[in-house]
This record gives sequence, C-alpha cells and structure tokens, in this order.
Amino acid sequence: MTAHLARRRPLASLLQRWVSAGVLTESDAMVAASCAELAGESDERVLLAMALAVRAPRSGHVALDLAAVRDQVLAEMEHLDPAAVSATQSLDWPDDPDAWLASVMESQLVAASGAPLVVDLGLIYLRRFHRHEVSVADRIRALATMAASGAGRLDDVARVLELDDGQRDAVARCVSGRLGVLTGGPGTGKTRTVAALLAALIAGSDGDVRIALAAPTGKAAARMAESIDASVSLLTGSGDDEFERIGEMIAELRPSTIHRLLGVRGGGVGFRHDTDRPLAHDVVVIDEASMVSLPLMDAVLHALGPQARLILVGDAGQLASVDAGSVLGDVAGAGGAIQERVAELQESRRFPSESRIGRFAEAIRAGNGSHARQILDEPVGDGEPEGVVLRRVDTPSRVTGEIDAQVAVIVEAARHGDAATAVHSLDALRVLCAHRSGRAGVSFWNRAIESRIAALGRVSSGMYPGRPLMITRNDPARRLFNGDVGVVIRTDDGPRVAFGGEAEPRLIAPSHLEGTETVHAMTIHKSQGSEFDHVVVVLPSADSRLATRELLYTAVTRARRQVTLIGDGAVVEAAIARTSARTSGLRQRLS
Repeated sequence: MTAHLARRRPLASLLQRWVSAGVLTESDAMVAASCAELAGESDERVLLAMALAVRAPRSGHVALDLAAVRDQVLAEMEHLDPAAVSATQSLDWPDDPDAWLASVMESQLVAASGAPLVVDLGLIYLRRFHRHEVSVADRIRALATMAASGAGRLDDVARVLELDDGQRDAVARCVSGRLGVLTGGPGTGKTRTVAALLAALIAGSDGDVRIALAAPTGKAAARMAESIDASVSLLTGSGDDEFERIGEMIAELRPSTIHRLLGVRGGGVGFRHDTDRPLAHDVVVIDEASMVSLPLMDAVLHALGPQARLILVGDAGQLASVDAGSVLGDVAGAGGAIQERVAELQESRRFPSESRIGRFAEAIRAGNGSHARQILDEPVGDGEPEGVVLRRVDTPSRVTGEIDAQVAVIVEAARHGDAATAVHSLDALRVLCAHRSGRAGVSFWNRAIESRIAALGRVSSGMYPGRPLMITRNDPARRLFNGDVGVVIRTDDGPRVAFGGEAEPRLIAPSHLEGTETVHAMTIHKSQGSEFDHVVVVLPSADSRLATRELLYTAVTRARRQVTLIGDGAVVEAAIARTSARTSGLRQRLS
C-alpha cells in the first residue's frame, strides 16, 4: 500500500501485510477502512473480514465463509501465482472462525441500520449480494411451484427428432411448469432436447408463442444456433405440414447474448428490461447456464414477464461461472419442489460409451478416481473408436509437433488475410492450464508457443498475424463480451481482429478493443462454454488446491475428439477426490 493512502486511512494500514501479499487490493483495504471509520470500528479482525467480503465476489464467491476463506484464498493465489502461496500462508489468519464471526456480528458494520454487511446462514455478505441471493431464491422457488401447460404432440415430436426415452421425459418435465432445468454432460443431446421442447410448446400454442434464446457469450450463442439448426432440418424434412411450419419458426429464432437480450443501457450499467419493463417473450431459454453469475441471473428473473417460462440449460458438473455465484449447480442440487423441475440427461452421443474418453469423463463426473486412473492407464486397443482418443504424456515436448501444426495453419491464414480459415482453425487445438503463471501456467505456455512461431520465421510480437485474443471486458456496443475469442489478421488497412459467430467474420481494429489477452493457452476456468477438437490439459500437482473434480471434468469435456493430459497420472485420483465449492447460501435457501 502506498504511504499516502496509509496516511489518508490509518485503519487501512492494519491491512498492509495482506495487500503486500497480494491477498487484498488497495481498493479492498480502502473500502474496508472507510466503512469501519464510519461505523466506529477498530477491531482488526472485523476490518479484515470486511475487506475479505469486498474481495469475495471478485473471486467468485457470493459471501464470505470465515471457516473456509483461508483455503479458498490459498487456492486462488496458487491459480494466479504459485510463488505467492507461501506469503499468504504466513499471514496472521484468525484461528477461531466462530469467535471471528461473533466479533463481526457485534460490529456496527452489521448491526447498524443500512450497514454494508449482512450475516445470514453463518455467512458474511455484502448487502447487495445478499439482496441478489434472496431475490433469486424467492423468484426461482415461485417459478418452480407454478404449473404450466401448452405442450402438444410430444410423442410425435420425440419421434421426428429421434429422442431417446430420457430426452422425451426431460421435455415433459421441463414444460410442466414455469421453471425447467435441463442438465447433462457434453454430447448428451441437450440442444436437441431444447429443440424438441420448443417444438412441443409451439405445437401446443398454435404457433402463438414468443421465444427468446440466449447464452452468456457470443460464441456460446452462435454454437447454440448451429446445434438447433441441425434439429430444424429433421422438422422441416418430416413430411408433416405442422412440423415443417414449426421447423421454419424455430429456424427464425436467433440466439443472442443475455446482455443483448436484456438490453444493456448506455455506459454498460443496468438493463433496459426489468420488472417495470419486462421482456415480451413467453419462453426464455438460457444455454450454458453454468456460466451465468448470480447478479446476471437476478437480472434475467426480474426481466421475465408475469406469465413467462424460464428454461435453464447447462452442465452442472462444470466449474461455476467466472463471476460470483454457482447458480445452475445450486438450482440443480436443490431439493423440494425445485427438484421436480430438474431433468438430467446421462447418455453421451459425443463420446461412444465404450470409448476411453467417454468412460473417463463419466468416471470423473461420478467421483470414481480409481476407475478413472485405470482407464487412463489402459493401453490403446484396436477397438478404440476413431477420433476419440485419450492420451497421457509426461513432458510438453511430446505435443509440440501438434501445436506447431495448428499454429502454422492459423498464422499462414492470418498473414494472407483469410479470416474465415484463421477463425475456424482457432478451435482445432487449445492448451488449457490450471495456473495463470509458473511453468505449468498460461503465461509460460503463451510465451513458449510464441517462441515456436518465431522459430518458424514469423513475427511473434505485437499485433502479429495469427495472435489469438480473448476479450476480457464486455463491450456491448461492438457485441463483444468477456470470453469471446478472435484472431489478428493482416489486411490492406492494417491489422484487424477477426471474430466469428456470424455468417462472415467481423473485423475490428485492435485499437477499438479495450481489454484483451493472448490465448494460445488459456485457463481451464476461461475455457468454459468453449469446445475444441483437441485439448492439451496441463495438470497441476497432486497436492495442488486447484486439482479438483470440477476442474478436471471441465477441461476434459472441452474436447470434441482428443484429450492429452500432461503431468503425473496420480493427480487424476487426487483431483477427483477433491471438490470445489463456491461460498453461497442459494442452495440452502432453495431447499
């Protein structure tokens, strides 16, 4: 912390060790100190709790659990910089969480009218996030208890769209009320089931139903459109006049980002659609719902019309959203009336059930570490389905040839201004890492790959052709959102960044992009919602706090055809035995 800030806020100086260790930002400390001064609070433990509560949503947590926060912070510090973990461990963490919580509850930071903190369910919330959580819980519970009708010709829809029994039952469950939750791993037919659900609703309403399809990112919305289009062809080619009409209606639906659906206000603050100006749609379908944060879900629920249905679709086994909350996992795991609205698809079509990668993914999801390790150690046999491959290698050098081949295709296409080929090739292979820094981290792998580009005799610095860029800051005006990926290409007008998701790639000048980062490699957290032909997963060590079931499952299931794991196979069992959890009271409120 700088000296002048410490002088301006004497209480902030009590947190200087935490700022120096990188656990807190100067802003965290200043906010906590300002609130403490207004409340007449000088207890260092309370001040620390306040600062950690300010930090929590930035780390994905809706609230602060004093009994878990030390381990959570250590895991987060390891993700950012493994070298910083020892400094974090050496800090003077209060050793009695119950006594720590009691001191916070007695403080005017909680007890005063309109205080910035709320203590509820044994957790410490910033007031705004407590309001979000209570609001989401109330509205989800209300939707779950409301029956609905209007589905028609479900058996015929199931036949035309070639649904299995599980998919047909999922449609029936999701259309039976104003809330539907459809979960399942990759390739289990979620999008086909959504198409069937839409067809049944349209058939039951004589076509008089207004439908919105949305996803958290532009890329996820584009993939949703592609998947639904595949189902539309079955409807339009069915020979049934009504289904042909329904297919044409579904084909006209264009998924958008959630932000675009809600209408981001000028300046990117707030949305045009809310309780007073609800959406005009009768059905709102949110795909990749595991990526939706608590505040964004609250905004969606506030924008629903008084009779609208909400359908949440996603994989509850994945890591939670990058932002605060784990809404889909909490809703899918809740009991009571909500469980009656949850349907889970289990049969994968992406990976044949007998394939190693399919069995491996299922073993991870089921929490069976020993079985996953056995599958990993199996020799590849002649019966392995073509294109479905799981490998384990011990050193990065054993995959450099494949990485070089993909990079060469992207760079050459970008140098010649072939935006379509460059954008399409981005998804052929991606390196996924648990860490951001260190030899197993994203920064190391990005530098290594750029060195390989230089070795090929190509430019590998600045806005060089073939440089993949991820958007890190929402830009609604340009229809770009956190997580969207483009690639730099050479044009007659200078370098441009090409983004897919539309009929033709969009070209945007790099100077117009406010927040980007290079993504030859990316964190597993950032890979959510994306798919690649081949993923190279750089595993953390077995004793890493980042080695969790959700992390491994998310990484493996980003692959369409091939997974290569780099590291010690022992980490697989360790990761499957360890689960990650966001601090939230939503599941408890829902149940």
